[in-house]
Amino acid sequence: MIPTLCWIQRGVAHEDPLILKLGPDDIADLIATTQKNLEISEGPESGDEDKVEEGTGELNMDDEAEDLKEFNMEDYDKEDNDAVQQRILGSGLAGVAYYSDANSDPYITLPEAVEDADEEDYKVRPTDNFICCPKIDDDTASLEIHVWNQEEEDFYVHHDLMLDTLPLSIAWMSFDVGYNSEDGSSREKGNYVAIGSMTPQIEVWDLDIINSSEPVGFLGTRRKASRHPPKVGKKGHSGSVLSLSWNQNTETILASGSADTYILLWDLEVISAKECINQHTDKVSSLAWHLAEPTTLLSGGYDKTCFVTDCRTRSNRKWELDDQVEQAIWNTNNPFSFFGATSSGSIVCIDIRQDKPLYTISAHDDEVTGIAVTRHVPGLLASCGEDEIVKIWDVSSDKPSLVISRTFSESGALNCLQFCPDYPTMLALGGIDGDLTLWDPATSKDFRIHFNIPDL
Repeated sequence: MIPTLCWIQRGVAHEDPLILKLGPDDIADLIATTQKNLEISEGPESGDEDKVEEGTGELNMDDEAEDLKEFNMEDYDKEDNDAVQQRILGSGLAGVAYYSDANSDPYITLPEAVEDADEEDYKVRPTDNFICCPKIDDDTASLEIHVWNQEEEDFYVHHDLMLDTLPLSIAWMSFDVGYNSEDGSSREKGNYVAIGSMTPQIEVWDLDIINSSEPVGFLGTRRKASRHPPKVGKKGHSGSVLSLSWNQNTETILASGSADTYILLWDLEVISAKECINQHTDKVSSLAWHLAEPTTLLSGGYDKTCFVTDCRTRSNRKWELDDQVEQAIWNTNNPFSFFGATSSGSIVCIDIRQDKPLYTISAHDDEVTGIAVTRHVPGLLASCGEDEIVKIWDVSSDKPSLVISRTFSESGALNCLQFCPDYPTMLALGGIDGDLTLWDPATSKDFRIHFNIPDL
């Protein structure tokens, strides 16, 4: 299942990411930690059931002991190396030189070649877009970082990271958690994602590090849900983190919304919540900073409300929708309006200067799980839902119309979608089944004619 995703602009990722070399102990520790945190219970494999003796619960080792006799493992340490080689290889290879260390053999150059090839595979081109895609498979979770290159027509998994908790929300940011400008050092923009999960703690991962086994930072100290409400400070939320939004105009601020009904504003320099906003009465499912006003935050919740809040003065405006708010986003082509998607299948457009919605679209038969706009094509709105359908709308006027739609049965019920920031019409989407999917609606002639887009 793909619960959420985010695109990353071209030119952000480092050309030569740092590649960490994990040893056997590192991998074992990582697997053990992940299994512990996900509370995976492992039983005997189905193929081993016939080896368990009835009534004892122990494996029958008699057959294995018979198989091992021919290798004389009891006297293995007593034999010298030549005898072992003779017994295993026979006399056919007598006189052939061999090396105890493969790196000392002048005829073996494969390890170095493989290492060079791996490093070449990880190089990032200036025209590469990243797509960060959290995935949940049964009781395991990972973060896949895909590369999409429009010019080269490439689409593949660049690298992935193992997560030890089930992801629910994601936000890209360039600010390094814990960087403090007061120490006099200069800050370079980075390539990070914050991930909210079933736990109250937010993880921050550096996407320019390959094979990383742990986050570079955490927001919040609670690892389990708590009955104590969140407050200003380092403890953080007391419930699952359902929504995240990084403030691109004030880069030190990250907003998080939780099942505990609170919104926290994190100061990334000191890794502490500086503001605690309590205005929703149910889970905070969606957050979005205004694109131009650095203190204006849009929020939506399961209490069927949307708020636009001035975080500087704490003043706000409230709108009631017809059902639980699944997602709320700003209209990139109109700074005074936003869209709200609900679990009843509707999309509402609201002008923040007015008390009532401008219009409501009956978009899907089931809940609308994702909506997206692009600044490249004015009036274009995409939506997806549990009905496995992506729909493209023209919302350039107060009378929106459906342009085209497509069913993605291979993805199952859809959870999310988002437009590429650098290419006008490319959509990434994810659902409960299958892998990350890309779709360009501009491949449809009806779409191109309607939005006056040149033929491909």
